[in-house]
Amino acid sequence: MKQRICVGALVINNDKLLLVNHKREGRYDFWVAPGGGVKGTESLEEATVREVKEETGLNVSVVKLMYVEEMYTPEERSIKFWYHCELIDGELNCSAEEAVAEYIVGAGFMDKAFLNTNEVFPPMLKSSFWDKIEQGWKQPEFISLRKLAFY
Repeated sequence: MKQRICVGALVINNDKLLLVNHKREGRYDFWVAPGGGVKGTESLEEATVREVKEETGLNVSVVKLMYVEEMYTPEERSIKFWYHCELIDGELNCSAEEAVAEYIVGAGFMDKAFLNTNEVFPPMLKSSFWDKIEQGWKQPEFISLRKLAFY
């Protein structure tokens, strides 16, 4: 089984969360916070900034670690470090080669109602995430191993 280190960015702007839409006709159509695999010797924070830029065209800065999540497919076991990030600048654009290769067809800042009525990952975005943001984040939360629905 292949092992993989991943990162994700939780970027909030005007009480909305940045998400990207992965869509392949007849296979899947879901929204997820931007992220992906760490490359070479880049730091987790560098990978987070790069992934947001590749998938959305936006520039962010990493604030702090929020979640550590374990996931698997039949072929891969991964650990993902989810960071709270702040928006710096940029324009939404998911036409970069890396985004197209991952079947990302859209990106935007989505409100809580959108999160609750669409296929959205990671799962904690529909539950405890907003409460933790409002109450102030004390320490990273560890998310139990889950099987990825789409791969």
